[in-house]
Amino acid sequence: MKLLNGEIVRASQALTEIRKLKLPIKTSSDLVKMALKLDEPLRAYDEVRKGLLETYQIYAEKDEAGNDLIKTKGTSEDLQKFVSEMDELLQIETEVVIQKVNLPEKIAGTCDKCSHNMDVPLQIEGELLLPLEKFVEVG
Repeated sequence: MKLLNGEIVRASQALTEIRKLKLPIKTSSDLVKMALKLDEPLRAYDEVRKGLLETYQIYAEKDEAGNDLIKTKGTSEDLQKFVSEMDELLQIETEVVIQKVNLPEKIAGTCDKCSHNMDVPLQIEGELLLPLEKFVEVG
């Protein structure tokens, strides 16, 4: 499967969160295998990203509202070059051999009222599933 670095970064972040869920052993195992396969291109991306941060002397600073601001010790032109090169880095395509993971519709759970063991619907927020659209199936 051909993936952009940006897709790999977003999927990796979502995989970290989804792997915290209590899922069937096969699903959990498949998610771990997928994360391991994405790890190599992610490390390569991160090495280049760190190099760009160093080259353009980029750092983050919080504003009064607590939001991250990207700053540079260089010129505003350096910041523009950094943003341009980061955009280019995120658009680099990589071939990764992975199989889609099947997420179950229901997982083992407990009734809220009587604490009886039963199957409950797997509930995952849409913002967590969106970056994984190419990587998972439901059902």
